[in-house]
Amino acid sequence: MTAAIAAPASAMAEMRRGWRPLVASCVGLALGLSPHSGYTIGLIAGPVGQDLGWSRASVLGATIAATIAVILLGATMGRLVDRLGARRIALWSTVGVAIGLLLLSTTPRGNVTLFYGLWGLLTVLGLGTLPMTYAKIVTRWFNRGRGLALGLMLASTGIAGAIYPFYIDRWIDAAGWRGAFIGLALLPLLLSLPLQYRWLTESAPNEEQARGGDAIGFTLKQAVSHYRFWAAALGAMLLNAASGGLLTNFLPLLTEAGLAHEQALQALSVLALSITGGRLLCGLLLDRLWAPVAALALILPAMAGALLLTTDAIHPAMAIGCVILVGLITGAEFDLMAFITGRYFGRRHYSEIFGLQFAIFAIGSGVAPILFGYLRAQTGSYDLLLFLSAAMLAGAAMLFFTLGRYPTEFTQDK
Repeated sequence: MTAAIAAPASAMAEMRRGWRPLVASCVGLALGLSPHSGYTIGLIAGPVGQDLGWSRASVLGATIAATIAVILLGATMGRLVDRLGARRIALWSTVGVAIGLLLLSTTPRGNVTLFYGLWGLLTVLGLGTLPMTYAKIVTRWFNRGRGLALGLMLASTGIAGAIYPFYIDRWIDAAGWRGAFIGLALLPLLLSLPLQYRWLTESAPNEEQARGGDAIGFTLKQAVSHYRFWAAALGAMLLNAASGGLLTNFLPLLTEAGLAHEQALQALSVLALSITGGRLLCGLLLDRLWAPVAALALILPAMAGALLLTTDAIHPAMAIGCVILVGLITGAEFDLMAFITGRYFGRRHYSEIFGLQFAIFAIGSGVAPILFGYLRAQTGSYDLLLFLSAAMLAGAAMLFFTLGRYPTEFTQDK
């Protein structure tokens, strides 16, 4: 074997070799299940409620069904990805997303329970388009540039979030909310599925990959018996709860702090860009720093942003700055989970381990909005929520620092 073959590939060489599966993963994730609970339902809740006679809160309650499905089935889907292959699961689940969206377009009047059930079915059918599937592929193609590759993949959902409002609005104007669901179903069928079929390939293991975790790695049973699994999962859950709780309350929080409604909207207009930038920045940091240090570099500014919002008078420029600081950590927990899973547990059972971590992580986004809403009602102020978010962020940082060094057998000489 020549030295050129034996030597680990550089980050640039990995990008030249793996850009096609990376692009396919980006599109598959952006047009898969991930954006729908975060973006779609919020954009479509108004028209659905007005037509079917439901409150906006009732429509948004469908996200609970999605959270329950992820919690119950996340690890199972990860196991299927490891056993059947990420490509196969991604292709079938992409079709599943389209079917789920088409079924939602048929929701009858006066049956909100059925709407919840159909949203849960969408989640079940589309579970294979969540990050655990595409991260499996990206981690096989990228080692030296893995952090940036994961950041690019996950940033695609932010791009989708920026485009979806205009796309959905056009469909609602032309064909109502039912037509909007049909229009959303066309995207995975016409764009994502053909691209994934052509470019979404799992790299053939070579000696470098075998040394780095394709042939070795913890089983799920071994992983959950280790403190590192729970430290990483709980740390990501705290990050998700802190950022998710703030995101759902930013608009009323800023207006109660003295900003006009238009000023608060202007501050929030930078949020999508901040989240996308944060994912890319996190990826770059993960390629250069120990993962807990990379996390701390984003957590500290977010803590500062949350605490600054407790001041009595908030200037519009200050509000924009705080939103940016909090936005940088929002979504970075995906990068951290995906990266930490490969570095600490290997790639042999990567998706199954990541799937269970993802399920634990989802508890944060499911519980935080309810908890934050309750605390706001009880205290009459958002200050306690901001202090709680800062404490959660600090707790996450401390948990990450208990992980220790990367196990050498999973790092591919990094």
